[in-house]
Amino acid sequence: MAAALRARRSSSELDITIIEQSRHLAIATCSIPAYLEDRIDDIDRLQQLTSDDLGDKYGVNVMLLHRVLEVHAVKHQLSVENITTGQSFDLPFDRLIIATGASPVYPAWASRGTEGIFTLRNLEDAYRLKQFLLLKHPKQFVIVGTGTIAQVCAEGLQASGAQIVMIGQCQGLMEDLDEAISSRISTVLTTNDISLYYTDNEPSIHVSLENEIESVRFPERTISCGGILLAMGINPNTNFCKSAGIVTNEFGAIRVDRHLMTSRQGIFSCGDCAMTYHHLTHKPFYWPLATTAARQGRQAGESAVSGNGIDHGSLGMRFWTCFNLQIGRVGLSPKQAEDLSIKYRRVAIRSASKPRLYGGSEMDLVVLSDPGSGRLLGAQIAGFDGVHARLNALAVAIEGKLILSDLERLDLAYTPKYSSLWDPLQIAGRVGDKLK
Repeated sequence: MAAALRARRSSSELDITIIEQSRHLAIATCSIPAYLEDRIDDIDRLQQLTSDDLGDKYGVNVMLLHRVLEVHAVKHQLSVENITTGQSFDLPFDRLIIATGASPVYPAWASRGTEGIFTLRNLEDAYRLKQFLLLKHPKQFVIVGTGTIAQVCAEGLQASGAQIVMIGQCQGLMEDLDEAISSRISTVLTTNDISLYYTDNEPSIHVSLENEIESVRFPERTISCGGILLAMGINPNTNFCKSAGIVTNEFGAIRVDRHLMTSRQGIFSCGDCAMTYHHLTHKPFYWPLATTAARQGRQAGESAVSGNGIDHGSLGMRFWTCFNLQIGRVGLSPKQAEDLSIKYRRVAIRSASKPRLYGGSEMDLVVLSDPGSGRLLGAQIAGFDGVHARLNALAVAIEGKLILSDLERLDLAYTPKYSSLWDPLQIAGRVGDKLK
Protein backbone atom coordinates (compact mmCIF):
# COMPACT_ATOMS: atom_id res chain seq x y z
CA MET A 1 0.00 0.00 0.00
CA ALA A 2 2.85 2.40 0.79
CA ALA A 3 4.34 1.78 -2.65
CA ALA A 4 1.05 2.24 -4.49
CA LEU A 5 0.12 5.45 -2.68
CA ARG A 6 3.58 6.98 -3.10
CA ALA A 7 3.49 6.15 -6.81
CA ARG A 8 0.08 7.79 -7.10
CA ARG A 9 1.26 10.93 -5.29
CA SER A 10 4.26 11.07 -7.61
CA SER A 11 2.03 10.93 -10.71
CA SER A 12 -1.70 11.32 -11.24
CA GLU A 13 -1.40 9.86 -14.76
CA LEU A 14 -0.30 6.34 -13.90
CA ASP A 15 -2.44 3.24 -14.31
CA ILE A 16 -1.76 1.45 -11.00
CA THR A 17 -3.03 -2.06 -10.26
CA ILE A 18 -2.65 -4.02 -7.03
CA ILE A 19 -2.87 -7.82 -7.18
CA GLU A 20 -3.69 -9.36 -3.78
CA GLN A 21 -4.39 -13.04 -3.16
CA SER A 22 -6.32 -12.54 0.11
CA ARG A 23 -9.61 -10.73 0.80
CA HIS A 24 -7.93 -7.81 2.56
CA LEU A 25 -5.47 -5.05 1.78
CA ALA A 26 -3.64 -3.07 4.48
CA ILE A 27 -4.18 -4.58 7.91
CA ALA A 28 -2.84 -3.70 11.36
CA THR A 29 -0.92 -6.95 11.76
CA CYS A 30 0.90 -5.77 14.88
CA SER A 31 -2.45 -5.34 16.68
CA ILE A 32 -3.61 -8.94 16.15
CA PRO A 33 -2.44 -9.98 19.68
CA ALA A 34 -4.68 -7.23 21.11
CA TYR A 35 -7.60 -8.77 19.21
CA LEU A 36 -6.85 -12.16 20.80
CA GLU A 37 -6.95 -10.49 24.22
CA ASP A 38 -10.31 -8.77 23.49
CA ARG A 39 -8.72 -5.33 23.80
CA ILE A 40 -9.90 -4.92 20.21
CA ASP A 41 -13.34 -6.50 19.95
CA ASP A 42 -14.11 -6.08 16.24
CA ILE A 43 -11.69 -7.68 13.79
CA ASP A 44 -12.77 -5.26 11.05
CA ARG A 45 -11.07 -2.47 13.00
CA LEU A 46 -7.75 -4.07 12.02
CA GLN A 47 -8.38 -3.31 8.35
CA GLN A 48 -6.81 0.04 7.56
CA LEU A 49 -7.65 0.40 3.86
CA THR A 50 -10.29 -1.20 1.63
CA SER A 51 -10.40 -1.63 -2.12
CA ASP A 52 -13.10 1.04 -2.22
CA ASP A 53 -10.78 3.47 -0.42
CA LEU A 54 -8.07 2.94 -3.00
CA GLY A 55 -10.40 3.10 -5.95
CA ASP A 56 -12.49 6.10 -4.89
CA LYS A 57 -9.82 8.23 -3.21
CA TYR A 58 -6.68 7.34 -5.11
CA GLY A 59 -7.74 5.85 -8.43
CA VAL A 60 -5.90 2.58 -7.84
CA ASN A 61 -7.22 -0.64 -9.39
CA VAL A 62 -7.47 -3.52 -6.92
CA MET A 63 -7.73 -7.21 -7.81
CA LEU A 64 -8.51 -9.13 -4.61
CA LEU A 65 -8.43 -12.94 -4.54
CA HIS A 66 -5.98 -13.02 -7.44
CA ARG A 67 -2.60 -14.73 -7.43
CA VAL A 68 0.46 -14.17 -9.61
CA LEU A 69 1.57 -17.54 -10.93
CA GLU A 70 4.62 -16.42 -12.87
CA VAL A 71 6.61 -13.29 -13.67
CA HIS A 72 7.83 -13.06 -17.26
CA ALA A 73 10.60 -10.54 -16.71
CA VAL A 74 11.75 -10.20 -20.33
CA LYS A 75 8.24 -9.80 -21.77
CA HIS A 76 7.16 -7.58 -18.82
CA GLN A 77 4.11 -9.71 -18.30
CA LEU A 78 2.42 -11.52 -15.40
CA SER A 79 0.48 -14.76 -15.41
CA VAL A 80 -2.42 -14.15 -13.01
CA GLU A 81 -4.99 -16.57 -11.59
CA ASN A 82 -8.46 -15.65 -10.35
CA ILE A 83 -8.59 -17.73 -7.17
CA THR A 84 -12.40 -17.74 -7.09
CA THR A 85 -12.95 -18.99 -10.65
CA GLY A 86 -9.65 -20.74 -11.31
CA GLN A 87 -9.27 -18.87 -14.58
CA SER A 88 -5.89 -17.39 -15.54
CA PHE A 89 -4.86 -14.54 -17.80
CA ASP A 90 -1.84 -12.45 -18.77
CA LEU A 91 -1.33 -8.89 -17.49
CA PRO A 92 1.37 -6.62 -18.99
CA PHE A 93 3.37 -4.11 -16.93
CA ASP A 94 5.86 -1.32 -17.47
CA ARG A 95 7.05 -1.34 -13.87
CA LEU A 96 6.49 -4.07 -11.30
CA ILE A 97 6.82 -3.85 -7.51
CA ILE A 98 7.02 -7.19 -5.71
CA ALA A 99 5.70 -6.78 -2.17
CA THR A 100 4.52 -10.33 -1.48
CA GLY A 101 5.59 -10.35 2.16
CA ALA A 102 6.40 -13.55 4.01
CA SER A 103 4.65 -16.61 5.42
CA PRO A 104 5.08 -18.35 8.78
CA VAL A 105 7.38 -21.36 8.85
CA TYR A 106 5.21 -24.49 8.73
CA PRO A 107 7.28 -27.60 9.57
CA ALA A 108 6.57 -31.00 8.04
CA TRP A 109 5.63 -32.54 11.38
CA ALA A 110 2.68 -30.13 11.77
CA SER A 111 0.02 -31.64 9.51
CA ARG A 112 -2.04 -28.94 7.78
CA GLY A 113 -5.16 -31.08 7.97
CA THR A 114 -5.16 -31.34 11.75
CA GLU A 115 -7.66 -29.19 13.61
CA GLY A 116 -6.10 -26.92 16.20
CA ILE A 117 -2.79 -25.99 14.52
CA PHE A 118 -2.46 -22.27 13.80
CA THR A 119 -0.17 -19.64 12.37
CA LEU A 120 -0.78 -15.92 12.80
CA ARG A 121 -0.10 -13.66 9.83
CA ASN A 122 -3.40 -12.21 8.56
CA LEU A 123 -7.01 -11.52 9.54
CA GLU A 124 -8.19 -14.96 8.48
CA ASP A 125 -5.59 -16.56 10.77
CA ALA A 126 -6.58 -14.30 13.66
CA TYR A 127 -10.31 -14.93 13.26
CA ARG A 128 -9.85 -18.70 12.99
CA LEU A 129 -7.72 -18.82 16.15
CA LYS A 130 -10.10 -16.57 18.10
CA GLN A 131 -13.10 -18.72 17.17
CA PHE A 132 -11.22 -21.86 18.16
CA LEU A 133 -10.46 -20.41 21.60
CA LEU A 134 -14.08 -19.34 22.09
CA LEU A 135 -15.61 -22.64 20.98
CA LYS A 136 -13.08 -25.25 22.16
CA HIS A 137 -11.81 -23.66 25.40
CA PRO A 138 -8.49 -25.60 25.36
CA LYS A 139 -7.12 -26.21 28.84
CA GLN A 140 -3.53 -26.12 27.64
CA PHE A 141 -2.08 -24.46 24.53
CA VAL A 142 1.40 -24.88 23.08
CA ILE A 143 3.35 -22.13 21.34
CA VAL A 144 6.19 -23.52 19.25
CA GLY A 145 8.79 -20.76 19.23
CA THR A 146 10.02 -18.23 21.77
CA GLY A 147 10.66 -15.12 19.65
CA THR A 148 8.79 -11.83 19.53
CA ILE A 149 5.58 -13.24 18.01
CA ALA A 150 5.48 -16.02 20.58
CA GLN A 151 6.08 -13.57 23.42
CA VAL A 152 3.45 -11.01 22.41
CA CYS A 153 0.86 -13.74 21.74
CA ALA A 154 1.38 -15.59 25.02
CA GLU A 155 -0.61 -13.04 26.98
CA GLY A 156 -3.52 -13.07 24.52
CA LEU A 157 -3.73 -16.85 24.48
CA GLN A 158 -3.51 -17.01 28.25
CA ALA A 159 -6.43 -14.55 28.46
CA SER A 160 -8.63 -17.28 26.98
CA GLY A 161 -8.11 -19.32 30.16
CA ALA A 162 -5.60 -21.78 28.73
CA GLN A 163 -2.34 -22.76 30.36
CA ILE A 164 0.49 -21.84 27.99
CA VAL A 165 3.62 -23.84 27.26
CA MET A 166 6.28 -22.19 25.05
CA ILE A 167 8.68 -24.54 23.32
CA GLY A 168 12.02 -23.20 22.13
CA GLN A 169 15.39 -24.47 21.03
CA CYS A 170 18.13 -25.13 23.55
CA GLN A 171 20.10 -21.98 22.73
CA GLY A 172 17.47 -19.88 24.50
CA LEU A 173 14.70 -17.39 23.83
CA MET A 174 16.18 -15.39 20.93
CA GLU A 175 19.67 -15.80 19.58
CA ASP A 176 20.24 -12.08 18.97
CA LEU A 177 19.41 -11.06 22.54
CA ASP A 178 22.02 -10.37 25.18
CA GLU A 179 21.91 -12.84 28.06
CA ALA A 180 20.86 -10.15 30.56
CA ILE A 181 17.84 -9.17 28.43
CA SER A 182 16.90 -12.75 27.64
CA SER A 183 17.01 -13.64 31.34
CA ARG A 184 14.72 -10.73 32.15
CA ILE A 185 12.13 -11.92 29.61
CA SER A 186 12.30 -15.50 30.89
CA THR A 187 11.64 -14.27 34.42
CA VAL A 188 8.58 -12.30 33.31
CA LEU A 189 7.19 -15.26 31.39
CA THR A 190 7.55 -17.69 34.28
CA THR A 191 6.24 -15.12 36.77
CA ASN A 192 3.11 -14.93 34.63
CA ASP A 193 2.71 -18.74 34.69
CA ILE A 194 4.04 -19.38 31.19
CA SER A 195 5.92 -22.68 31.10
CA LEU A 196 9.17 -22.68 29.12
CA TYR A 197 10.54 -25.88 27.64
CA TYR A 198 13.70 -26.10 25.52
CA THR A 199 14.66 -28.95 23.23
CA ASP A 200 16.42 -29.49 19.91
CA ASN A 201 14.41 -32.63 19.19
CA GLU A 202 11.66 -32.59 16.59
CA PRO A 203 8.19 -33.35 17.99
CA SER A 204 5.33 -35.47 16.75
CA ILE A 205 1.65 -34.71 17.24
CA HIS A 206 -0.82 -37.16 18.72
CA VAL A 207 -4.41 -36.66 17.57
CA SER A 208 -7.71 -38.16 18.59
CA LEU A 209 -10.05 -40.20 16.39
CA GLU A 210 -11.86 -36.89 15.71
CA ASN A 211 -8.59 -35.46 14.31
CA GLU A 212 -8.19 -33.09 17.27
CA ILE A 213 -4.83 -32.48 18.93
CA GLU A 214 -4.24 -34.25 22.22
CA SER A 215 -0.51 -33.81 22.78
CA VAL A 216 2.89 -32.81 21.43
CA ARG A 217 5.40 -35.59 21.92
CA PHE A 218 9.17 -35.41 22.18
CA PRO A 219 11.47 -38.38 22.84
CA GLU A 220 11.98 -37.12 26.39
CA ARG A 221 8.57 -35.62 27.19
CA THR A 222 4.89 -35.52 26.23
CA ILE A 223 2.97 -32.23 26.58
CA SER A 224 -0.81 -32.44 26.62
CA CYS A 225 -2.53 -29.66 24.71
CA GLY A 226 -5.68 -28.74 22.83
CA GLY A 227 -4.07 -26.36 20.33
CA ILE A 228 -0.76 -25.26 18.83
CA LEU A 229 0.46 -21.88 17.58
CA LEU A 230 3.44 -22.11 15.23
CA ALA A 231 5.67 -19.07 15.82
CA MET A 232 8.95 -20.33 14.40
CA GLY A 233 9.80 -17.42 12.13
CA ILE A 234 8.91 -16.55 8.54
CA ASN A 235 9.99 -17.31 4.99
CA PRO A 236 9.82 -14.72 2.19
CA ASN A 237 7.06 -15.38 -0.38
CA THR A 238 9.40 -15.54 -3.37
CA ASN A 239 9.04 -19.01 -4.87
CA PHE A 240 8.26 -17.51 -8.28
CA CYS A 241 11.48 -15.48 -8.38
CA LYS A 242 13.84 -18.21 -9.54
CA SER A 243 12.02 -18.82 -12.82
CA ALA A 244 11.95 -15.05 -13.40
CA GLY A 245 15.71 -14.75 -12.90
CA ILE A 246 15.28 -12.53 -9.84
CA VAL A 247 18.22 -12.99 -7.47
CA THR A 248 17.52 -13.87 -3.82
CA ASN A 249 19.72 -14.67 -0.85
CA GLU A 250 20.07 -18.18 0.58
CA PHE A 251 16.82 -17.78 2.55
CA GLY A 252 14.78 -16.52 -0.39
CA ALA A 253 14.77 -12.78 0.37
CA ILE A 254 15.02 -10.67 -2.79
CA ARG A 255 18.28 -8.79 -3.27
CA VAL A 256 17.70 -5.13 -4.17
CA ASP A 257 19.94 -2.15 -4.81
CA ARG A 258 19.63 1.17 -3.02
CA HIS A 259 16.78 2.13 -5.39
CA LEU A 260 14.89 -1.08 -4.47
CA MET A 261 15.45 -2.49 -7.96
CA THR A 262 15.92 -6.24 -8.26
CA SER A 263 18.36 -7.97 -10.59
CA ARG A 264 15.75 -7.48 -13.33
CA GLN A 265 15.37 -4.08 -14.97
CA GLY A 266 12.05 -2.41 -14.17
CA ILE A 267 11.19 -4.82 -11.34
CA PHE A 268 11.39 -3.52 -7.79
CA SER A 269 10.77 -5.14 -4.41
CA CYS A 270 10.09 -4.02 -0.84
CA GLY A 271 8.86 -5.26 2.53
CA ASP A 272 9.12 -8.67 4.14
CA CYS A 273 10.09 -10.38 0.87
CA ALA A 274 13.11 -8.11 0.29
CA MET A 275 16.46 -7.37 1.86
CA THR A 276 17.58 -3.96 3.11
CA TYR A 277 20.89 -2.36 4.19
CA HIS A 278 22.34 -2.00 7.67
CA HIS A 279 23.27 1.56 8.64
CA LEU A 280 26.38 0.48 10.53
CA THR A 281 27.81 -2.29 8.35
CA HIS A 282 26.53 -0.91 5.02
CA LYS A 283 25.87 -4.51 4.04
CA PRO A 284 22.61 -6.14 2.90
CA PHE A 285 20.62 -7.91 5.59
CA TYR A 286 17.09 -9.17 6.14
CA TRP A 287 15.04 -7.22 8.69
CA PRO A 288 11.31 -7.93 8.18
CA LEU A 289 9.38 -5.39 10.23
CA ALA A 290 6.40 -3.11 9.61
CA THR A 291 8.62 -0.02 9.88
CA THR A 292 11.15 -1.38 7.39
CA ALA A 293 8.39 -2.36 4.97
CA ALA A 294 6.63 1.01 5.17
CA ARG A 295 9.82 2.97 4.50
CA GLN A 296 10.89 0.66 1.69
CA GLY A 297 7.41 0.76 0.18
CA ARG A 298 7.39 4.53 -0.15
CA GLN A 299 10.80 4.54 -1.80
CA ALA A 300 9.95 1.63 -4.12
CA GLY A 301 6.89 3.55 -5.29
CA GLU A 302 9.05 6.59 -5.95
CA SER A 303 11.69 4.55 -7.77
CA ALA A 304 9.11 2.85 -9.98
CA VAL A 305 7.91 6.28 -11.14
CA SER A 306 11.07 8.38 -11.29
CA GLY A 307 13.97 6.12 -10.35
CA ASN A 308 14.83 8.49 -7.50
CA GLY A 309 13.67 6.49 -4.48
CA ILE A 310 16.44 5.54 -2.04
CA ASP A 311 16.34 2.72 0.50
CA HIS A 312 17.97 4.37 3.50
CA GLY A 313 18.22 1.01 5.22
CA SER A 314 17.70 0.05 8.85
CA LEU A 315 19.54 0.28 12.12
CA GLY A 316 18.06 -3.02 13.30
CA MET A 317 15.50 -1.37 15.57
CA ARG A 318 12.91 -3.58 17.26
CA PHE A 319 10.55 -2.83 20.14
CA TRP A 320 7.92 -5.11 21.68
CA THR A 321 6.22 -6.05 24.92
CA CYS A 322 5.98 -9.32 26.80
CA PHE A 323 3.17 -9.02 29.31
CA ASN A 324 4.04 -5.70 31.01
CA LEU A 325 7.75 -5.87 30.19
CA GLN A 326 9.01 -3.54 27.45
CA ILE A 327 11.93 -4.82 25.37
CA GLY A 328 13.95 -3.09 22.68
CA ARG A 329 17.14 -3.48 20.70
CA VAL A 330 18.89 -1.27 18.16
CA GLY A 331 22.12 -1.46 16.21
CA LEU A 332 24.25 -4.59 16.33
CA SER A 333 23.56 -7.42 18.75
CA PRO A 334 26.46 -9.39 20.23
CA LYS A 335 25.73 -12.28 17.86
CA GLN A 336 25.59 -10.04 14.80
CA ALA A 337 28.90 -8.44 15.75
CA GLU A 338 30.53 -11.82 16.31
CA ASP A 339 29.19 -13.20 13.02
CA LEU A 340 30.73 -10.20 11.22
CA SER A 341 34.00 -10.44 13.21
CA ILE A 342 33.38 -6.97 14.66
CA LYS A 343 35.08 -6.45 18.01
CA TYR A 344 33.03 -4.79 20.72
CA ARG A 345 33.08 -3.83 24.36
CA ARG A 346 29.98 -4.66 26.43
CA VAL A 347 28.66 -2.49 29.25
CA ALA A 348 25.68 -3.79 31.21
CA ILE A 349 23.92 -1.88 33.98
CA ARG A 350 20.74 -2.17 36.00
CA SER A 351 19.27 1.15 37.11
CA ALA A 352 15.92 2.59 38.17
CA SER A 353 13.78 3.95 35.33
CA LYS A 354 12.69 6.80 37.66
CA PRO A 355 12.60 7.41 41.44
CA ARG A 356 10.93 4.58 43.31
CA LEU A 357 8.75 7.15 45.09
CA TYR A 358 7.05 7.55 41.71
CA GLY A 359 6.84 3.86 40.85
CA GLY A 360 10.26 3.45 39.28
CA SER A 361 11.48 -0.07 38.58
CA GLU A 362 14.67 -1.75 37.49
CA MET A 363 15.76 -1.26 33.91
CA ASP A 364 18.41 -3.46 32.30
CA LEU A 365 20.54 -1.72 29.69
CA VAL A 366 23.30 -3.32 27.62
CA VAL A 367 25.44 -1.12 25.36
CA LEU A 368 27.99 -2.27 22.79
CA SER A 369 30.76 0.04 21.63
CA ASP A 370 33.92 -0.13 19.58
CA PRO A 371 36.82 -0.97 21.97
CA GLY A 372 39.16 1.45 20.21
CA SER A 373 37.16 4.53 19.27
CA GLY A 374 34.30 4.05 21.73
CA ARG A 375 31.74 4.55 18.95
CA LEU A 376 28.33 3.16 19.86
CA LEU A 377 27.47 -0.05 17.99
CA GLY A 378 24.25 -1.28 19.57
CA ALA A 379 22.07 -1.44 22.63
CA GLN A 380 19.37 -3.56 24.25
CA ILE A 381 16.94 -2.58 27.01
CA ALA A 382 14.31 -4.30 29.15
CA GLY A 383 12.14 -2.63 31.77
CA PHE A 384 8.59 -1.88 32.83
CA ASP A 385 8.47 1.76 31.77
CA GLY A 386 10.43 4.30 29.74
CA VAL A 387 12.13 1.82 27.38
CA HIS A 388 10.73 3.41 24.24
CA ALA A 389 12.20 6.85 24.99
CA ARG A 390 15.66 5.51 25.85
CA LEU A 391 15.68 3.27 22.79
CA ASN A 392 14.88 6.15 20.46
CA ALA A 393 17.58 8.29 22.09
CA LEU A 394 20.11 5.49 21.57
CA ALA A 395 19.09 5.16 17.92
CA VAL A 396 19.82 8.86 17.38
CA ALA A 397 23.10 8.53 19.29
CA ILE A 398 24.24 5.61 17.12
CA GLU A 399 23.18 7.39 13.93
CA GLY A 400 25.04 10.49 15.13
CA LYS A 401 28.22 8.43 15.64
CA LEU A 402 28.44 9.29 19.34
CA ILE A 403 30.91 7.45 21.52
CA LEU A 404 30.08 5.68 24.76
CA SER A 405 31.38 8.43 27.04
CA ASP A 406 29.16 10.96 25.24
CA LEU A 407 26.13 9.34 26.86
CA GLU A 408 27.05 10.69 30.30
CA ARG A 409 27.30 14.22 28.93
CA LEU A 410 23.87 14.22 27.26
CA ASP A 411 21.52 16.90 28.59
CA LEU A 412 18.44 14.72 29.10
CA ALA A 413 15.01 15.74 30.38
CA TYR A 414 14.34 15.21 34.08
CA THR A 415 11.31 15.34 36.30
CA PRO A 416 10.92 12.75 39.07
CA LYS A 417 7.47 11.67 37.93
CA TYR A 418 8.90 10.35 34.67
CA SER A 419 12.68 10.11 34.89
CA SER A 420 15.71 9.84 37.13
CA LEU A 421 18.15 12.64 37.92
CA TRP A 422 20.84 10.44 36.38
CA ASP A 423 19.28 8.60 33.47
CA PRO A 424 20.26 4.97 32.80
CA LEU A 425 21.86 6.14 29.54
CA GLN A 426 24.09 8.56 31.45
CA ILE A 427 24.98 5.89 33.98
CA ALA A 428 25.94 3.47 31.18
CA GLY A 429 28.22 6.14 29.72
CA ARG A 430 29.81 6.77 33.10
CA VAL A 431 30.36 3.05 33.81
CA GLY A 432 31.80 2.53 30.34
CA ASP A 433 34.19 5.42 30.80
CA LYS A 434 35.52 3.91 34.02
CA LEU A 435 36.14 0.56 32.30
CA LYS A 436 38.61 2.01 29.79
